[in-house]
Amino acid sequence: MNTEFFMDKKCFACGFDNPNGLKLSIKECDGSVEALIELPLWTQGYHNTVHGGIICTILDEMTVWAAYLKDNLKCVTGELNVRIRTPMQVNETYTARARVVRVKHQLVIADAEIVDKNNNLIARAQAKLIRISSIQADRECRNL
Repeated sequence: MNTEFFMDKKCFACGFDNPNGLKLSIKECDGSVEALIELPLWTQGYHNTVHGGIICTILDEMTVWAAYLKDNLKCVTGELNVRIRTPMQVNETYTARARVVRVKHQLVIADAEIVDKNNNLIARAQAKLIRISSIQADRECRNL
């Protein structure tokens, strides 16, 4: 299995070079990350309602970026627990936020949420992320 991960701007969630992607513009904000979201019609499941998988993708992406922008931790998702509380509508503006809760060795715990323009909770997630930057460094050291 190839364990070399690198960013090439083609990520489905945040890559601006992916014509089929979400193109999330994620910014650092007071020790966390934030993104304004307005999803097009092609992201719908039911009529004018954003597909749950798209919501999960956004929450997942936000947690990984929270780890990366906070402490330059390069991670992959090991587990993602999502709770969608209310439907998210296409062509409406939402805010996604995420923050790192805890770092313990290779494990990073991060929380994410999506809220509407009135700050009502749409969805929330907790992710268990696995640090890959230090895993690769450990492997390189063992191979010396």
